[in-house]
This record gives sequence, structure tokens and C-alpha cells, in this order.
Amino acid sequence: MKILFVGDSWLGSNARSLKEALGRSPGVQVDEINVDLFIPNFSKRPLRAVNRLIRAVEISEMKRGVLNACEDFQPDLIVIYKGQFLDADFIRLLQTRYAPVTNVFPDLSPHVHGSTLRSTMDTYDLVISTKAFHPGLWKEVYGYSNRCVHVSHGYDPSLHLRDAPSDYHTHDVVMIASGRTEYEALVRDLLRLHQNLRIAVGGGRWERRGLESIPGVTLIGEKFGWSYVGWLRRAKIVIAPVQTVVHADGKQQPGDEVSARTFECAAAYAFFMHRRTAEARQLYDETTEVPMYDTPAELGEKIAFYLSAPAARESMAAAAHARAVPAYSMDSRATEIIQLLKNLV
Repeated sequence: MKILFVGDSWLGSNARSLKEALGRSPGVQVDEINVDLFIPNFSKRPLRAVNRLIRAVEISEMKRGVLNACEDFQPDLIVIYKGQFLDADFIRLLQTRYAPVTNVFPDLSPHVHGSTLRSTMDTYDLVISTKAFHPGLWKEVYGYSNRCVHVSHGYDPSLHLRDAPSDYHTHDVVMIASGRTEYEALVRDLLRLHQNLRIAVGGGRWERRGLESIPGVTLIGEKFGWSYVGWLRRAKIVIAPVQTVVHADGKQQPGDEVSARTFECAAAYAFFMHRRTAEARQLYDETTEVPMYDTPAELGEKIAFYLSAPAARESMAAAAHARAVPAYSMDSRATEIIQLLKNLV
């Protein structure tokens, strides 16, 4: 089976991890169009502003690249990861001229990433969502009539996997997640409960929130690839939050249950605490593998306990690792996806 994969290529991206896992699968040949080579994702505001001015040209060049790849590679299937820059007319062109087109959607809601993505999602022959609640709500909440199935996130064995715990810890707590108001409130509440915590906060959009002025807090910036895994392992305790609510059109839509961190932390042999959700409790035992929390107060109590119990941390990290490896790997997810794609063909 020949798959043309359209998605980001930077080290640590879920798109790259899935693409490489598909390519490792027996009988599968993968060609690629790397979206971030056409449309860079800058962090500085001036660069983002300039990039927006030429966005239409970038998208046009990417579309040309996809069409050229289809002509040369003649794929049996086209897999587009998220696809926020590709419109419905272009998807229909690919379907008519070349092959069925599948979208792998990794985010909370297809309604909050721009009008192009929102209006195009119904066009795909199949949508594979990493969110377990999407298939049941696909028509009722999101308004789509095509088929949506669930295949979860997974860890990348070539990047996240470690076979032993770290013995080098620079911080009590590390949290690497995008700067959201919900997460900021969690950090502030924790520091009110434990003023002596050494906590490192990583991810984008944390600047100008004032956390860096609080004693004990270190903002470490965005972390990708090897540095991301390294920082997970520098913590005595990793916090794995999830975004519990999302709003679209002034209405609340279902929040997250798990994220890629849910699987990456375990594979990296990090001891981590996860927001308590029904799906997380299906994945891990919270008394022997991954402690979970509902409130900042509960999280604070567990942090205080486990900071003084290194043997318990190591035992639980080992148990979570054993649970996740290899069952929660991206290669396992790729096996599920390949079967879905074969059925589609």
C-alpha cells in the first residue's frame, strides 16, 4: 500500500511520529509532503506577521507539491494530518483525480482552528481522531456526516522511549504544556500551597503571564524533540494536565481526556501525575501506576507525599512504563490505522 502523508516534519511532532511508524509497517510505502517546509511556524510576532502576509502563496506552493507528489508517486491513499491549510475543493480534487483522502485529527475540536478546517472536515473519506469522544459526537455536536473513528495518541519509540529512570533531577516539578489560563491557575494554586517548590514550566505562550517573577518558578520556553524528553526526566514529578473545556461559537464543547503527554511520559520512564479523567483511568491504575488529581489541592497533597517517597515514585514509574510499552506506541497505533485504510481502499 502506497501512502502519501501530508503533515509536519519537525522532531517530536505527532505527525512525524505517525508518518515514520506507518513507514515501518510491513507492506507500506510512504512518500511525504512536509507542511512546515512550506509554512513555517514562527514563535516571534514580527515573523508570524510577515508569514501571514505570504500565507496564500505558501499554501499554493504546498498544494502544487502535493499534486506533483501524487503524479509521481501514484498513492493508493492520501493521509493528511490535521490539514488546517487545505480547503474542501482541493480535497475533492485529490479524491477525484488520485485516491481516497483520510484526515488524522489530533486536536480537541474541529471548530476552533479556523474556518477552512471547519468547513473542510466533512469532505474527507474518513476522519481518524485521537479523541475518544469525537465519533459519538461527530454529527450531533460538530455537524458532520462523514465517518469518524478513534485511534489514540501514542509515544514515539525512536524519541520518547527510555529503559530506566533518570537519576538526575534539577526540579521538584516540571510541566510542559501550552500556556493556557487553566494551566496558569493550576500553577499559581500549587505555589500558594507549596511555596518552596522548584517548578519548571515549559511550552509556548507563557510569556507576560508573570509566573517568572514568582520565587521557585523557572520558565524554560518551548521544548521539542530530545530536549522535551530530557526535561521530563529532569523532574522528580511531571504534571500532565489536559484542557478540560473548549468554546466554539460561544458554546462549550467537550474537553480533553488524554493528550500525547499521557503516553510520552510513561515511555520516557518519568513519574507523572495526570488529570483524573475516565479515559486516563482506563489507561493506568492511579494507585499503582499514575497518580491522578481533580483539584489543585489534591494535586498539592500528592506532590507533597511523593516528593518524600522516592521509592514509590520509582515503582510507579516502572509500572506505568510497563503498561505503556509497547502497547501505547505509535507503531501500535499505526497498525490500527493501516487496517482502517485497507478497509477504506
